[in-house]
Amino acid sequence: MVRIIDRYISKNFIKSFMLSLMAFMGIFIVSQLFRVVKYLSDGRFTPSDAVYYIVTLLPRTFIDVAPLAILLGSMMTISSMASNLEIISLKTSGIKFKRIVLFPVIISAIISGIVFFVNDTLYPISLKINRDLRRGEVQKRVAPVEKRNAFLRGEDSNYIYLMQKINRESGLAENIEIIDMNENFNRVERIITAPQGRYNFTKKVWVLKDANIYYGDDNKKSKSKEYFSENKYKDNPENFITLTVEPRTLTIKELKKTIREMKSIGGDTRELLVELANRYSFPFASFVISFLGLALGGRYVRGTSAVSLGVCVLLGYGYYVVQASFEAMSSNGFLNPFVGGWIPNIIFLVVGIYLMNKAEY
Repeated sequence: MVRIIDRYISKNFIKSFMLSLMAFMGIFIVSQLFRVVKYLSDGRFTPSDAVYYIVTLLPRTFIDVAPLAILLGSMMTISSMASNLEIISLKTSGIKFKRIVLFPVIISAIISGIVFFVNDTLYPISLKINRDLRRGEVQKRVAPVEKRNAFLRGEDSNYIYLMQKINRESGLAENIEIIDMNENFNRVERIITAPQGRYNFTKKVWVLKDANIYYGDDNKKSKSKEYFSENKYKDNPENFITLTVEPRTLTIKELKKTIREMKSIGGDTRELLVELANRYSFPFASFVISFLGLALGGRYVRGTSAVSLGVCVLLGYGYYVVQASFEAMSSNGFLNPFVGGWIPNIIFLVVGIYLMNKAEY
């Protein structure tokens, strides 16, 4: 009997979710048709480009409206059951409200997983294509040839480079300082300075000219060397100059790699960290907000469609406002990006669980 009820509720929930998803995505796509028509009339798009452009909008649209579709779908499902007195009948037979809505919650968690996958795989690719279509051509961002005040920590190593200027193409560097640290990275063991240096691309090693070497904390100076080279100093000049990238066009793996590279040269990683935090937190808004939709759905019997839609809009956009506010605080340095990314989910989850408990009575 319970399995039949689970299948019945799950079927209605999936149906309501899909209808809500198509409705919200349809509204967004229609709003973009005016821009597409303008691009067609200006000659920037061919008909095939226009179709391709619309297709590239789908991943982000799905990600953005999935929480709203979950919210409206859950409210519609439970409200319909409440209006038919099915919720009361099930409660009277001894089935708790939490058990009634168990499978919609599980399905919402699965949908959150799908959103996470789309957000990390399809969305970065579609965003790149979408931007290239709007520009009319593929534009590659090229890293600068030279950089001043370059900083780099050797990857998986205990030494640091400081260079006043470096050219990634010629391999020439000026006013070089290499600091060797101990294994725990809390004490200086050696400092090497040189007015000039060149990277040997064949041997893959730095060669410093007129180098001076200082050992230990007392900075005892060793004999100067006209040319100094050690195999461990092999970091390519390309590593000193990082290309500025758009965080949203990167996958989670690429974001983590870029953050490591930016940290190694002393770059600002906050924007990248905020995007990485959002990749982990926002997809699970669909799961979190399902508690609200399911709990509130059981409270309305009459006027189901109007009330559900109104409450859905208020709660849904309320979540986006809260999420955007904490994202702004994270971007401005007031909050850790990962803390700021999860606070909206925690707030709405606590409210949803509270309302779920209230719905038992």
